Amino acid sequence: MRILFVYREFLNDNLFVQTLVKELKKRNHEVYCSVDDFWDSSLKYDIVNIQWPEEIFKYIIEEIDIVKLRNRIEDLKKQKTGILYTRHNTSPHFSNDNVLKLYNLVEGYADGIIHLGKYSIDEMLAKDHNTNANNFLIPHHIYENTYNEDISKNEARIRLDLPLDKFVILAFGRFRNNAESLMLLKAFLSFRKKNKYLLAPRLLNFSKKRSLFKKMIYNIITAFLRFFSINAGNYDEIIDNDLLPYYLIASDVVFIQRKIILNSGNLPLGFLFKKVVVGPNCGNVNEILQETGNPIFNPSDNSSIVKALDESYILFSENHGNKNYIYAKENMGIKIIVDKYEEAYLNVFEKINSCK
Repeated sequence: MRILFVYREFLNDNLFVQTLVKELKKRNHEVYCSVDDFWDSSLKYDIVNIQWPEEIFKYIIEEIDIVKLRNRIEDLKKQKTGILYTRHNTSPHFSNDNVLKLYNLVEGYADGIIHLGKYSIDEMLAKDHNTNANNFLIPHHIYENTYNEDISKNEARIRLDLPLDKFVILAFGRFRNNAESLMLLKAFLSFRKKNKYLLAPRLLNFSKKRSLFKKMIYNIITAFLRFFSINAGNYDEIIDNDLLPYYLIASDVVFIQRKIILNSGNLPLGFLFKKVVVGPNCGNVNEILQETGNPIFNPSDNSSIVKALDESYILFSENHGNKNYIYAKENMGIKIIVDKYEEAYLNVFEKINSCK
């Protein structure tokens, strides 16, 4: 099949698309990854798979763009191109009216919607604004054979200048707002373990372009946090993929710091690196953590978060991370997941081409 992923090929801060493209190419599909090619009417595809709708306009969306996208999708449908949408978010993280319209348009025009958990399907069916789309349940895959998984914990901690004898809680990824930061900091300070240590490389809301005064404030804050065994960094400092496994391997527990979420790439990452994962009781995250026996918390209840951290400490000592790894290999392996993508693509392609 000839497949287009609507995503900028050179982006490397999220390997979700890259790993799918790589595996599909191994199976002799003709696969492309581009935003610009999506708009080229001379190019023909069997399947167009939209990921994050904002990516179609490179995150700058004007009202006229909604009309442009509707026209382009209608042209693709006339060419018998199947439109699939992978539902990463219920709604955009940073939105306005135009972005919300963009999401509704993509959901409403899709021939098939790929959901990363059953919760997402149930939520979509409750909205009931696209009864024509086929819904496919395809879990988030793990990034096998992508990172160096053979690093020892001591080696990783030495590389990151972390203490060797601490219980390290990793909160990976950018903190999106102050509410997330305060939620985790409050829970961590209430967590009664003498050897606790929080590693949050993108916790602080400081831009790279800081004035001399802001640099001074930033240095004071990070020094203050280190006094409480909190290793915090700047929110816009992206972790290089070569360095990423050091963070995962150095940690004992992965904490998903969201108050509202549908999916989290940190969950399969934690499972791949044999970690206990702690997360909120919402979206597909809650569903998977519950199924695998990992700690779940109520983001609005500090005592619930502290209890989940206590449980994670016990599960870490019981080597529960190995169980997570086995589950991930059996249910989220790249070959298993791409089998499901092929089935979804074929289902949509045959459906639209059987219609007169």
